[in-house]
Amino acid sequence: MYMHHRGCRHERWHMKMHRMGGHRRGPGGRRGGRALGHGDLRLLILSLIAETPRHGYDLIQEIETRTGGTYKPSPGVMYPALEIIQDLGWAEVRTEEGKKTFHITDAGQAELEREAEVVDAIHARLADLLEADEAADPADVRSAMHRLRHAVISAVREREADEARKRRIAEILTAARDEIAKLG
Repeated sequence: MYMHHRGCRHERWHMKMHRMGGHRRGPGGRRGGRALGHGDLRLLILSLIAETPRHGYDLIQEIETRTGGTYKPSPGVMYPALEIIQDLGWAEVRTEEGKKTFHITDAGQAELEREAEVVDAIHARLADLLEADEAADPADVRSAMHRLRHAVISAVREREADEARKRRIAEILTAARDEIAKLG
């Protein structure tokens, strides 16, 4: 009789690996027109935490910014991917200011070096997405709103974004809203 132990840790790990990109297809794992191919998210996350330690929400925002808003991983995708990266020994978690911050390990750095070509291709695709967003027709209101949203997010998220800077951003947005209201 065939017995299958559903729910065992090993099986769950393989299911997560498959969903989160543990099995790539072709160079960079690119399939179809997706922003990230199967397997790219874990390498992208790894490259981002190699730049600077980050928490999950910051990773979600950074990916959204780098894709010009084309792709924003949900927490339901991000946190299992982070768990896999930890399980593989590529990252470790430290609690800083009440938040779990992910730091790359030596094993994670070695994986990035092994997959350098794929990581470069991922970043090139993200740059292409951002460039396409920036090159959009300025007369396209939806595109302009999208670019404005990401400019605001980037400006507010910068480390030196103090309260005065945030107030100035709010003033600019209010003035723009008032000008647009005058058109209607």
